Amino acid sequence: MSATPRPIGPATRKVLAMIDDSELDARYPNRTHFVDAQNPHQALMTSRALFHGDPVVVVYPDDREVLFTPKPTDRLASIFLLLALVWIKLRERPSTHEPIQLPPRTQIEVRDASGLPLAA
Repeated sequence: MSATPRPIGPATRKVLAMIDDSELDARYPNRTHFVDAQNPHQALMTSRALFHGDPVVVVYPDDREVLFTPKPTDRLASIFLLLALVWIKLRERPSTHEPIQLPPRTQIEVRDASGLPLAA
């Protein structure tokens, strides 16, 4: 019994490209999480990383992306925000289309396939 290989998602392709391309790597903040937009747990994965203070890039199949960068908060506020996220998740009903929970003052930037910001 052999498992059929799964195709590589756009977020994984982006991370692999950054290994050899330091210019592409420099376009993202340290500790950035890359998440496929089509991942069924994308909203929860993105929300958890943001509430831990880490930036997140949600990568779409056409390689466009959205970069979420949370503004730094003090330690006590971070713990409170994380507990608030857990409370929200415990109280919500199951849904196939979860919204991304954003911490206060999160910067959102839409980027093209090369990781450069799109003009407004």
